Amino acid sequence: MQGWVPALAASAMAPEAVPALADALLVTVAGIPIPLVTCMLGFLGVVLARPLARKAESALSWPMFALVTAIMLILVELWIVESRPRWLFAFVVAIGLGFSGYSLIELVGDQMRDFIKDIAGKARGALGLKQDGSDT
Repeated sequence: MQGWVPALAASAMAPEAVPALADALLVTVAGIPIPLVTCMLGFLGVVLARPLARKAESALSWPMFALVTAIMLILVELWIVESRPRWLFAFVVAIGLGFSGYSLIELVGDQMRDFIKDIAGKARGALGLKQDGSDT
């Protein structure tokens, strides 16, 4: 029981009392604060996890693989700058996105395609058109 008291005291400290690693190197660019340490960890998380990407990505050419990587890097960096997560959480999310971000892009693409098909079907129904585009 004695070991829990210092642990409880350390965990109960106010977050403002302990400086965050993310705020150690905070640079302002065009009036926007950029946490350099967290951004660098996000970058490393995506780039280092890309070789572990699932096999479906192996069919992509190098330019397409680089494009997917660039999209994920942009998403991670914008998320870090906008929401300012803690450095460990940002690193873990970046690894996950680097590892399975292509699946996320595929999922969003499939959902958008289904959404557009559904909207087009409802519009045809409202206009009284058949599925092939001819009048009823």
